[in-house]
Amino acid sequence: MIVVEAVSCGYQRPVLHDISFSAEGDLCVLGVNGIGKSTLAKALCGLIPARGEILIDGKDLHSFSAGLRAKAITYIPPKLESFDGLITVHEFVLMGRYPYKDPFTAYSEKDEKLVTTLIEESTLEAGHRISELSSGQQQLLLIAQALSQQSDIIIFDEPTANLDPRHAKTFYDALNTLPETTQKIVITHDLNLARQLGFEILFLQEDAARHFKDPNIFFQADNLEKCYGVTFTINEDVIGVAYD
Repeated sequence: MIVVEAVSCGYQRPVLHDISFSAEGDLCVLGVNGIGKSTLAKALCGLIPARGEILIDGKDLHSFSAGLRAKAITYIPPKLESFDGLITVHEFVLMGRYPYKDPFTAYSEKDEKLVTTLIEESTLEAGHRISELSSGQQQLLLIAQALSQQSDIIIFDEPTANLDPRHAKTFYDALNTLPETTQKIVITHDLNLARQLGFEILFLQEDAARHFKDPNIFFQADNLEKCYGVTFTINEDVIGVAYD
């Protein structure tokens, strides 16, 4: 469970101001471009400083050691940024198991088996260098590594942005296979994906976070228009912008 109380965070200047919400279940974070969705995600993982209080299962995020934080919460960025493009897919995914092993020891057979399974499910080739991967394949790689980490909470930041329809469906299926005890937070602009997931909705606005525990209320056409400032059509459960 995540509890956020009066959190302000940003980079050179705050992007989000006094945001408060609590979420025990799975959550989709929505909002217009530049509103601070990724900034919030990084603050929740302790990747950037934040004023206010962030509690993970009742414990202050700042009290977690790096190892405990890695086991508690994982952030998957929108694109791969690696210092070493020569490492293989297998080596990169295996790094997700680092919080579970003692320093200067080898990865266990359990670690290796889990990583092998995740790579096979991702359709990637274990021996390929990560610099050889397309942007879509890199996104699948990030997801595989995050799944190997087996954190209590996983934040997916625009997970389907670079994926073709088939791999987007692969991601959706993989998300549904995660244990119910894993809290999933998905940041996306894809309203149809968000609706299909059925998660609670957190809609970010300037100086506010509107939390819809019932996603059906959020996906009413009149509410979508208020949130995004454009007219929507909903036909046979497919959401679209009315361009005419």
